[in-house]
Amino acid sequence: MAETVLSMARSMLGGAISKAASAAANEMSLLMGVRKDIWFIKDELATMQAFLVAAEGMKKKDMLLKVWAEQVRELSYNIEDCLGEFMVHVASQSLSRKLMKLKHQHQIAVQIRDLKS
Repeated sequence: MAETVLSMARSMLGGAISKAASAAANEMSLLMGVRKDIWFIKDELATMQAFLVAAEGMKKKDMLLKVWAEQVRELSYNIEDCLGEFMVHVASQSLSRKLMKLKHQHQIAVQIRDLKS
């Protein structure tokens, strides 16, 4: 009986450790991918800004273009806010500050991933 209980406990503990390791690996992957995603987002933002400049003169004639330009402008503002927030947190160089802000960096990484999709 004790062996069965011990076996069940090992199995449950092994599953919990496996889930925790998987979650930690996913978190590290998310945080490590942020810098690459930043470059992608910056390129997308430049394209959006070029579109908005080109659309400025034509949107008076085309309502669909006007609506689309407003949506792109709103998304570009969200991207600029997210990039600005990322830069503020990257600027702090102290290791203890970076560790304390890990949760916030996770939130920024999630925002960037969402903006990218």
